[in-house]
Amino acid sequence: MVTRGRREEIEEEPLTAEELKKFKDRLLSEREEVATRIRDRASTAMVEDHPVEEMDQANRATEEAFNMRLLDKEVKLLREIDTALSKFDIGEFGICEGTGESIERRRLDARPWTRYSFAYKEQLEREKKGRSSR
Repeated sequence: MVTRGRREEIEEEPLTAEELKKFKDRLLSEREEVATRIRDRASTAMVEDHPVEEMDQANRATEEAFNMRLLDKEVKLLREIDTALSKFDIGEFGICEGTGESIERRRLDARPWTRYSFAYKEQLEREKKGRSSR
């Protein structure tokens, strides 16, 4: 057990074959759910052919803008999931892209598509906050 930094961080053991299978299956399932939501949102975004009243048109435009933002978020999530799935092929699933260390299991349980360890993500957020406050 190795500890370092201000927070007590325990170096994670590498994921077992069983854990890797569990995460891959979960990501595949999540991918299918997200893809279905994308198809559903895209089909509801179809524009009507007949003229509508001005208020209805404004409401429709607002609703479409909201749906497009949700669709954009879903597409980004799908890309994150695909990136995570591609890491299984090269043996890098569960490895932080910033530090090269193992990502905490509890973080992978919460977001199996995550790219960074908790500590590295916090560091990125602090740096981003520091840049935006200037």
